[in-house]
Amino acid sequence: MKFNLNLVKSILAVAGVAALSAVSAAPASAIGFAPNSSYTFGFNNIAGKDTPGDAYNSNFKFDVIDKGTSVLFNIFNSGNAAAPNMFIRQVFFDDNNYLSNPVTNVGNDVTKVMFNRNAKAGQLPQGGNGFVSDYEFTSATGNGNAFGIQGGEMLGLQFTGNYGDVLTALTKGSLKLGLHVQSLPKLPGQSTSDSYISSTIGTSNTEATPEPLTMLAAGAAVGFGTMFKKQRAQAQKAE
Repeated sequence: MKFNLNLVKSILAVAGVAALSAVSAAPASAIGFAPNSSYTFGFNNIAGKDTPGDAYNSNFKFDVIDKGTSVLFNIFNSGNAAAPNMFIRQVFFDDNNYLSNPVTNVGNDVTKVMFNRNAKAGQLPQGGNGFVSDYEFTSATGNGNAFGIQGGEMLGLQFTGNYGDVLTALTKGSLKLGLHVQSLPKLPGQSTSDSYISSTIGTSNTEATPEPLTMLAAGAAVGFGTMFKKQRAQAQKAE
């Protein structure tokens, strides 16, 4: 049985293009995070510190979204009927040089949520645990607590950064977020505020969109595969 040499060469060439395009589309992180997607992280209580917010840590989360050369953090307070007045007053980042050029209030309703970056980052209340603040954002004043992140609200903070590197750092704990939450239900002998540090477990929200080159290569490979099968069939009949 004879094979068309040019056809075989074409198939090998397409396979090479597909392999190269797959490499170009691979995420920067060796852990395997998908590009053009978003991941959700939660918050943990700080052990051995104040406890009035210990029952509410699951009500706070943040999405990490790929914006090309930037990374967007959407920070949420889902609210809780048992603590209807609690709000996020401050957001801290222990960065370790993964992020730069912060932009506040990206995508949130600034009539409800408005934060400012503090020129000098303070320490996360009830901090420690290896948490060293590099960025601090505090809700705007002048309207009571209205500009904090109340139940059902979101704050967007965007930074220049590599998406894959940021996700890897969050997963390993070398990049952490901290929250200071106020107006919690008062417990005997306790304040009405508590703090949280981001967890190292993230879940994917969206699947990556295939790169055009990958789609083209895959389509071409299928086409050449069909041609190859027809060539084989013709050669077998001619024998």
